[in-house]
Amino acid sequence: MQHGLQLAWQTVLKMVDGFFELLPNLLIACAVFFVIHMLSRVIGKAAFSISSKAQIDQTLGHAIEKLMAVAINVLGLLVCAVIVVPDFSADKLIAGLGIGSVAIGFAFQNILQNFFAGMLLLWQKPFRIGDEIKARDYEGTVEDITIRTTLLKTHTGQRVYIPNGVLFTDPVTVNTAYAHRLIHLQVPFKEVPDEKAVQVAKMTLAGLETVAKDPEPKVYVSAANGALSLDIYFWASSRNADIIRATDDATLALEKALRKQIAADKPINKAA
Repeated sequence: MQHGLQLAWQTVLKMVDGFFELLPNLLIACAVFFVIHMLSRVIGKAAFSISSKAQIDQTLGHAIEKLMAVAINVLGLLVCAVIVVPDFSADKLIAGLGIGSVAIGFAFQNILQNFFAGMLLLWQKPFRIGDEIKARDYEGTVEDITIRTTLLKTHTGQRVYIPNGVLFTDPVTVNTAYAHRLIHLQVPFKEVPDEKAVQVAKMTLAGLETVAKDPEPKVYVSAANGALSLDIYFWASSRNADIIRATDDATLALEKALRKQIAADKPINKAA
């Protein structure tokens, strides 16, 4: 028992002696890391300033700033490790982390995928904040684009967080990429001659503010299940709210105009 206590005490004394032997190196390493850490902040801010002058997206600029700072801090840690333990070398660290890095890579695969996808999205800018997009089963307005996710406000007032990896690999429809979108309506009609119905529809659409004048609306006559209808194609502002308004305005105005034309074409019976 006494022999074991002596061994334990000797071990503690050796650890204390080793600590005091390394203390000067530890102090020097702490001072070096402090300087490198401050330098990383300066370089990170300089990188952000350069990205701003280059008109790079602000979110991407902040990401570059953080990446620069992290890379310099990691380099500083390696330098400090060499100061504290002169026998330390980066190749030994890499060899020791060989298997662990593979496990870490698998564990953080989705996170890294979304991170780099976010960087590429911010760089390429296939869509911007305020654009209306459709991805998978979600459709709405882009509220924010972060490094990992894109925030989408749906047309029903819900917020959806979509991983950037999905937006980078899956097809994405940008509804507001252009100023106008094409709308298709089918309006049934009867008791009005075909040519007259087409003329009434064109005149009606020309008088609506929500319908674009260029390109001009196209009106065709079609028959389905024995019933005549007007196939109408016109352009309107690409915003979802404007599309709904234009569709509603056109439908109501066309039905009203056709009813008015039917009433005008009916013969008036005069009393004998």
